[in-house]
Amino acid sequence: AAMAAAAMAAAAAAGKAEATLAALESVLDAPPSDAAVAERVTTGVLSSVSRLAGSLQAASLLRFLGRARSLFGGESAAVGMEAALAVSALLRPAICGGVLAEDAEPLSLLRESLAAVKAASSAAEARAAAGGVGAAVGSLGAAAIGAHGVLQALSEALDSKSKEAAHAREAATLSYGALARALRHGFEPYGVPALPKLIKLLADKDKKVADAATVAAEAMIEGLSTLSVKAVVGALYEGMGVVGGGGRVRIECLKLAGMLATQAPGTMGPCLPECIPLVIECLNDSNAKVQTAAEEALPVLCSCVQNAEVASTLRDFIIDALKKPDKTFDCVEEVLMTTFCNPMDGTSLAFMMPIIIRGIKDANYELVKKSTVCASNLCALIKDSSDIAPFVPLLLPLLEKNVDHSSPNIREATQTARERLLEGAGDLVDPAKRGTAVGACVRDSLAAAVPSLPEPVATYLSHTCAALLEERLGGVVRVQNFRHAVPATEQWVSSIVEPYATAEGGALAQVATAAVENFKSQLPEEARAILAKSGDKDFALDMQNIILAFAGRVLLRKADVRFERGHRYGLIGQNGTGKTTLLNRLAAKDINGFPQELRTWYIRHEVLCDDGIDVRTFLKDKSPAKLAGGGDVDDAFVEATLDQVQFPEEYRAAFVNSLSGGWKMRMSVAISIMHEPELLLLDEPTNHLDVDAVDGLAAAIKAFGGGVVLVSHDFRLIDQVADQIWLCEDRGVRRLEGSIHEYKKALAKKMSKHKVGLR
Repeated sequence: AAMAAAAMAAAAAAGKAEATLAALESVLDAPPSDAAVAERVTTGVLSSVSRLAGSLQAASLLRFLGRARSLFGGESAAVGMEAALAVSALLRPAICGGVLAEDAEPLSLLRESLAAVKAASSAAEARAAAGGVGAAVGSLGAAAIGAHGVLQALSEALDSKSKEAAHAREAATLSYGALARALRHGFEPYGVPALPKLIKLLADKDKKVADAATVAAEAMIEGLSTLSVKAVVGALYEGMGVVGGGGRVRIECLKLAGMLATQAPGTMGPCLPECIPLVIECLNDSNAKVQTAAEEALPVLCSCVQNAEVASTLRDFIIDALKKPDKTFDCVEEVLMTTFCNPMDGTSLAFMMPIIIRGIKDANYELVKKSTVCASNLCALIKDSSDIAPFVPLLLPLLEKNVDHSSPNIREATQTARERLLEGAGDLVDPAKRGTAVGACVRDSLAAAVPSLPEPVATYLSHTCAALLEERLGGVVRVQNFRHAVPATEQWVSSIVEPYATAEGGALAQVATAAVENFKSQLPEEARAILAKSGDKDFALDMQNIILAFAGRVLLRKADVRFERGHRYGLIGQNGTGKTTLLNRLAAKDINGFPQELRTWYIRHEVLCDDGIDVRTFLKDKSPAKLAGGGDVDDAFVEATLDQVQFPEEYRAAFVNSLSGGWKMRMSVAISIMHEPELLLLDEPTNHLDVDAVDGLAAAIKAFGGGVVLVSHDFRLIDQVADQIWLCEDRGVRRLEGSIHEYKKALAKKMSKHKVGLR
């Protein structure tokens, strides 16, 4: 395809577009005898013809239009659609450039094709008419849909009850798919509201119409913008609930949901709490084909999960338990044995909650208890109250009932689970509230900026702009994201408005700015505070609202970890508050939202080395070049690095294992400098070091030019190295107010009172 595109571009640039078109047409005139090969060759040629757009004269365009129309209704639906797309691609720039008149051949094609839809009396005529509608509207632009009553004409054909109108209904249905392929996102203002009608047609008594509905629905979903996913899933979910009819509607809707999960996992994921119960219903359908479709859909839908533990460790157990209720116990036990390092979002809960709820309802007391504990643990990992909101009406009544359970163990577990559920739910806020407010803002702004914009288009933009901002701004709160959101929103609005009207200069930028400001005003107070404090700071690491759990205990909940580039941070806190676990997870880069491109280097307090290895050799062995399998390391590079950390000349020939802990640590810093990390992580590097060694290590760390995160109980080192001190406390991480010495005094007082150990 790339080679063909390059060849067509070269032909157009050399003024040979006419000759190239003629050569391609000669291939169309003599297709291979084998049908499959002919289809492949013909679609390839038509695709190549499309790339000559803007370089052909009127006579050649009209000649090709006549040739393409003969292909619209051919035996190959793929060839017919490619021919329609080729016509659209060629005629649209010709109309815009004045080579063809809009009200001449393109408009005639549309009128003739709409008439052909109503008059279709065979499958070939239905395909030809639909191809013509798609080609004509693709040429004229999306505004032609309303200007020429396209949807009204298609609806009239669809609503016909006459037996003679079967192919007309087929043609009208196929036309929706042709329009979706020709206009792509440009058809969505009209296509998205029409999808429920297509889903109902999947159950049409006339198989021709039902088959056409499958083609049209797939075409619409295949080219769907990720911003429209939430707008279409309702129709698919309604289709999954249709019982009977041979299961066709359920099967097709399961496939369409799988397509969305593959194309837009990030957008489809939050829609799954409503989807998975319907998939489970399909798993229990008496129709074996529906069961198979549901089983095939589950792993595809599960690909939307972003939680690392659910997506990898638990994935197979969850899918197995959803398919087979007798696997519930095994799945729940596996969940209980899993250490979660990432928060639990709505997508993950969509898969896990049905299993847990099933376990809580079970007659087996042991399963009830384990499922309740599991629910409790997951609720403690909730990142946002909106994630748990769909499950509160299902889970809370079960827990309320089990508060008085005959088993004391279940009663105790239930009480904890109930408290955590209510804590995770917090003050439940309508998850659609922000999107509704942003959408209303967009509609009002568009009404002022582009008064002539058709209502379906304004409605579509209100929904998709809200989705775009949720996608870009709904997660980590960063100043630069809000800055970039304005031009991105303006670009999206402009692309949809362009076929209908020309806005005055700056009008659409004002629409985008108003939408972003409205979104900002809908943020929670803590998010607005983060935004206000961020300014123009350059964060090497900016992870907000993270959760860390270890051995069934939540260490950090809804914590913000934000490290500026080049700054040195001391991380302090009592034993068990999550300091080392956080450092380990930063080193592993397995926290959701961790920038994988960030270069890190982790120094622990142990230095492992074989006997008989001197310092210089050890550094060479640990150098980037050596570890990458390269050749010898430059001696001057090693010496310069040791100089940087003030490593004495007399110790450089010494064996590593003969060095004191202080010199080993300084050597480790030298190794890290060789790797040029952006973030250096150190965990308790001063164990067994004397005061002089600590001071030397501090000097070495300060010689490192990048960012540093240091976990240590040695406040002397912290005080010398850190320009910011952060405290792990009460399942959170916050910047320490006051000096390290003030904290030390307060902690000593607290320890004497409560006898709490300090790590």
